[in-house]
Amino acid sequence: MFKLNKSTKFALYSIFELSKNPQKILAASEIAQKYGISEHHVAKVLQQLAKIGMVHSIRGINGGFQIAKNPKELTMLDVVEVFEPRLPQNSCNLSDSQTVCSQKDACQIGEVFLEIQEQAYYTLKSISIATLLSNSKI
Repeated sequence: MFKLNKSTKFALYSIFELSKNPQKILAASEIAQKYGISEHHVAKVLQQLAKIGMVHSIRGINGGFQIAKNPKELTMLDVVEVFEPRLPQNSCNLSDSQTVCSQKDACQIGEVFLEIQEQAYYTLKSISIATLLSNSKI
């Protein structure tokens, strides 16, 4: 029911891997190979994360990417919101336009999905990358 786009998944994989050893520099190819995903797409995602200061981009022969933020202060929501912007509070989950409700008779259904969205938001906000790395039950 809840599906993330590829960029979001690749960003989460990348941040997770970079956070394992914050001093280490990893190439996009290392992350892509580990997860069996497109190196080109991982590189694009990492460049976008570098633009917003979540990772450092290091050029040169031994270049790659390095986490720029403390994994204890970085949440899953921080990463997810880069690629999955939150819908406005007054948006309709049942409407194609998401701004004007075309299904006024089904508002109770839409409200359930809004509640699920809110729960997902607060759950992602409560889980730091360091928590993910700790292997403890979330």
